[in-house]
Amino acid sequence: MGFLSFGSKKDRMKKLIEEERFDEAMRLGLKDRKALDGLFELLDDPNPGIVGDALLLITNILREKPSVLKGQMNPETFRRLVSLMESRNPYVRENAMLLAYEAVKRFPELVSQNRKWIIDVISRGLCEGSKDQKGFLLIVAGELGLSELRPLVEELVNVEDKVVLPFEGKKWVKLGDIAKETLERLA
Repeated sequence: MGFLSFGSKKDRMKKLIEEERFDEAMRLGLKDRKALDGLFELLDDPNPGIVGDALLLITNILREKPSVLKGQMNPETFRRLVSLMESRNPYVRENAMLLAYEAVKRFPELVSQNRKWIIDVISRGLCEGSKDQKGFLLIVAGELGLSELRPLVEELVNVEDKVVLPFEGKKWVKLGDIAKETLERLA
């Protein structure tokens, strides 16, 4: 299919999303580089529903076949995902969190190339972010073993506010409990 594929497939992928033909969009994204590029182009779409669906499709592609995204997951893309985690739209924010989390788990080189920047972003988020953002960032800090953030994590251990995160078993969990789990991972 790639041999006769010309130009961007952004419009094609957008149409598939609008028509809720997600299985077809995912199959196309898995086998056609331009279709995958089109999904990444949709992260700049003005419609937050399209952006959220594109994030979800990219996450599912990453889970099914990480090697397809090897060239796409670079520092610039990762920084774009982090900026989308600050979206006012909860659908975009949660799907950006899911994709960023999957990316850091599957592409450790992204972390090593951006470690200082990631620590700065997580530090700022743990101080200034919403409670849900803080919960997510705690999980990422634990996953990455960012022991430099230990003092900030310790500050959140006694927080009783409950957070809702897009992860199994992380709905309505106390932020302090997530901080405690993170500290165990940083030990």
